[in-house]
Amino acid sequence: MLIPYTIPLNEASGGFIVYKSIRRAAAQECALAPVFLLCLLFSETHVRAQEFDQCPTTVPTPPKATLSEKVLSDVCIPADFPGNNNPIDFFDDYSWRAFLGLVWPAKSGERGMPDPAAKLSDRGRPLVFETFKSDWEIFQPKGAAPADWNTVGGANPCKLDDVSSDDLVLAAFSKFDNLGQAGFGTLVGPLVGQNGTYVRYQTAFNKIEFDQITKDKLYLRSSLQGTLTFQPGAIDIKAAWIDMTGVAHPERFYTRDAYLLDLAAEECSKTQVGLVGLHIVQKTISRPQWIWSSFEQIDNIIEEHSQTPATFNAGDGVPMPARNPYVFPPPVQVPAAFNVDRIKPVHENTKRTNDIYQKLLAEVGAPWQFYKLVVTQWPLSVGDPSKDGKPTNTFPGKNHDATSFANLTMETFDQRSIGTGCMNCHNVTRETTDFLWSLNTRAFPQLRDIMAQAALSDVSVTSLALPGRLKTWDQTLRANESFTMPPRQLKEFQALKELMESAQATPVE
Repeated sequence: MLIPYTIPLNEASGGFIVYKSIRRAAAQECALAPVFLLCLLFSETHVRAQEFDQCPTTVPTPPKATLSEKVLSDVCIPADFPGNNNPIDFFDDYSWRAFLGLVWPAKSGERGMPDPAAKLSDRGRPLVFETFKSDWEIFQPKGAAPADWNTVGGANPCKLDDVSSDDLVLAAFSKFDNLGQAGFGTLVGPLVGQNGTYVRYQTAFNKIEFDQITKDKLYLRSSLQGTLTFQPGAIDIKAAWIDMTGVAHPERFYTRDAYLLDLAAEECSKTQVGLVGLHIVQKTISRPQWIWSSFEQIDNIIEEHSQTPATFNAGDGVPMPARNPYVFPPPVQVPAAFNVDRIKPVHENTKRTNDIYQKLLAEVGAPWQFYKLVVTQWPLSVGDPSKDGKPTNTFPGKNHDATSFANLTMETFDQRSIGTGCMNCHNVTRETTDFLWSLNTRAFPQLRDIMAQAALSDVSVTSLALPGRLKTWDQTLRANESFTMPPRQLKEFQALKELMESAQATPVE
């Protein structure tokens, strides 16, 4: 039985706004035809921290690879492209443009803005995505409002006296929270590199998304009780980083210094880390369910173009376990590494697009030549926000899931069934938070804390999604606080639990 659960809360929180439709920005249409025959030119009147490239009047076939600091505003597809053909080349080109725009060196003092005078090969300066607003900046303790866009204010998980947007803080207010991979409404086991270190995860949001979160107080759970729609141009990222100690061929990685939390000492110190994975999710006018792009460093495992030893595979022939051998929260002492394999191959068209961009990047001497796109997932319908993100409405999707739809560094054990693909998983929270699980789980009070407190007295709530070990977590709500859990979110987590359990029951291929 799904029931609201009331828990004590003495934090005052603001109201909420119900969004009934997408605000249509001014746009030029290259074509308005069924499914794939669209290229929308997109502009908005409000000031944004990020400028987007528009689709050209005539879109070349095949797409022309471009090294630019600007992300495309939308996927660009020729007006005469046959509707029964797969437009994967255009979506993959869009993904590469998004990737390059976000790994471009950022303007000094302007978060989220690329420096057009910089080169991709420049080192020693923060990148555009690194200056996005981090999740820990937005979801502050006790539901405090985040500082404005250009300010790093409030508390930080490393308790640093002075931290700026140039700094990368790979830590969380609860010390394990940036170690777990995404599960069904909670975090699941970690990923261990062959160098004996945990992968650390970073989540961040661009200014368009951040402005809407702060304006409507979406960092408070009481503001998530209606239907939410983000503005076109909203971008969020999830990055996977590894401590570079003992990693072979560091010259093939994008590396930088970051504040890492020592789990035993519970103190942060600067350590060189390398980027091993990057998710990019962008909301566009033609695809209001967002376009989902995922990249990896090519030496993650042993496959085409990689060098050994691999970061997540020992090369000893031992297969990847069927399930993560480690639970969340993980042990303080890093356990033994396990091998990671790619269960479904990267699409052949995606490989060709990778080759084109990697050759261009090799000419400019950037480490980005050693990164590759592993999947672009998109909604099939054009400009139709009524469609959900289930596999029947996406590519990869139902009957088209023979190729990769998961990132090895972030969804290691979600490679077997399209049911655990990005869009189907995030579809569960489509209405409440417009596909964003990070918003749903981290708004104050965090669902983890609500469920943990509920577990002390009501097993029916705990059984919805969260494991019984939450009873022992120390970061629960105080007994004299109260909060009413919205019934819609309880239903979302029940649906997600069933989805993930079904996917886990799928036989190994």
